[in-house]
Amino acid sequence: MLLSHPAFSSEMGIRTRAAARRPRLSGGRPLTSALLALLMLLGPGGGAAAAETPFQAAEALVSQGHYAEAEALLAGSRFEGSEAIPAAYLLAVVYARTGRPEHAEKLLRDILARQPDIDAVRIELIKMLALQGKRQAAGYHLNRLADTADLERDQDQLAQLSRRIGTTEGFSIAGYFSLAPSTNINDGTGQSTVMIGGLPFVINNASREHSGVGVKAGVVVGYAHSLSENLSAYAALSAGLSDYSNDSFDKQQGELRVGLRRDELRHSLQIEAIADRQWYNRKGQSAGIGGRIATRFNIAPGWWLSGEIVQMYRSYDAGSAANAWTTRATASVRHAVSRRLTLSAGSSYERESVSARPWNSYQSFSGTLGLETPLAYGLRVNATVTAGTRDFKDQFPGLRLVREDRFWELRGRFTKDNFEIAGFSPVVSVFTKRQTSNVAFYDFTSSGMELTFTKAF
Repeated sequence: MLLSHPAFSSEMGIRTRAAARRPRLSGGRPLTSALLALLMLLGPGGGAAAAETPFQAAEALVSQGHYAEAEALLAGSRFEGSEAIPAAYLLAVVYARTGRPEHAEKLLRDILARQPDIDAVRIELIKMLALQGKRQAAGYHLNRLADTADLERDQDQLAQLSRRIGTTEGFSIAGYFSLAPSTNINDGTGQSTVMIGGLPFVINNASREHSGVGVKAGVVVGYAHSLSENLSAYAALSAGLSDYSNDSFDKQQGELRVGLRRDELRHSLQIEAIADRQWYNRKGQSAGIGGRIATRFNIAPGWWLSGEIVQMYRSYDAGSAANAWTTRATASVRHAVSRRLTLSAGSSYERESVSARPWNSYQSFSGTLGLETPLAYGLRVNATVTAGTRDFKDQFPGLRLVREDRFWELRGRFTKDNFEIAGFSPVVSVFTKRQTSNVAFYDFTSSGMELTFTKAF
């Protein structure tokens, strides 16, 4: 079955998506235009039958406002070939007009899981999500439209959808829960011998301290106030923890962010102040204060350029010698080749300065390539590969050398659209990373899987 409804089969073939970009979806004549556009997508002959088909009869009933009769006809007929998707879409319209947006949402999602290129269906889904107050999900699908649309041409239509979603207002709560794989200091060195004072010392494997498997969990409470249609002020307070069987690896943290965000169809700008506090095994470890500026621009149809700068000052409870200034700047370009494939490339620069401990001061450069694509049945994968360098300023204590790291990481993140377990959405990540270093403590290989459950209230 293509759709989760017995009336629709999988025998169909979408050949193009250009005709489905602009249809309106309410009212009699615009509805007919939208359905005709969907039929045109399915190739010649989609609506050329001489006798009235069950689909045409159902469409006429919907145009006349006879929704119960149209629903009975749609549910009692088996649609194949070029009429399958338009009939499913028509049934979703019936659900929407009879006050069942959750049923319409499910059917529209089923259509997009198989044929993500049909803009008319995605537009109607955005409306159903906004009607139910699911602004975050509606915004996601609006961004999917904007990714491949010509924003100069489709400005009015997408702006209307953006206004329907509205700027988030009031309180929000989000949470996450994740399984944490076992690790040890620096993820475990890959070497068996370290050099201290020019002399070799063998690492005793029995002395390697491991964390054991643990959990990570957290919650974010936010409040947003709309200053205008596109500008909002917000504050977000988050708390999180990592809890392992070995308590010495436990970590707790809290963070406050206050900022302004301006969202336009073709660009966005976010400015925020950040303050945080970290504890290790419930003992105070450090506090940080700083800020972040992030922006995103549509530079051409399907092309987005984004960047951010973060500046933080961190002070440590154990003494000012470890206090550090950290600057991180990233830039990336993202190209939506189609609804099915998005490619990205980016670079990052990070600089940390510890005046009292110059051997901990470093500069780091890295580059990242990524792709995002649907697999099947609403599954999506976001895969990235990152490689970079980290060069330190002064000789490492006890060694007659300046530390140099080289690293790479391969990571895949898997999600499923509209899939929940007890109200939580699962995210599965798999990764492998390798870091080589001329200081043995920081030479390691690590691989693992992370299972995270997230929930927005």
